[in-house]
Amino acid sequence: MEPEDLLKALHQAAAGEIPLSEALTPVLAASLRANRATTERDVNQLTPRERDILKLIAQGLPNKMIARRLDITESTVKVHVKHMLKKMKLKSRVEAAVWVHQERIF
Repeated sequence: MEPEDLLKALHQAAAGEIPLSEALTPVLAASLRANRATTERDVNQLTPRERDILKLIAQGLPNKMIARRLDITESTVKVHVKHMLKKMKLKSRVEAAVWVHQERIF
């Protein structure tokens, strides 16, 4: 560690901040994201059918197309979506799709 960096870290600590190196910040952020995803939302809590539907939601398919693809009724899709959103603590199918893509679930 360079003397300037040490001095900066000491000033940050004295000000009540937590000094972090630039190299550690992305590693810590990735770890926090991974921990949040695994503790709050575990895709393994879903039934196989709910996982199938989540994959299709992430592809942007509406309920009617999901129903056709899986050979089930649209109302059955809606029930699965409702249960999946509740289990994953998601507010909408859009949030579910974003989560799948951001966390690279499938």
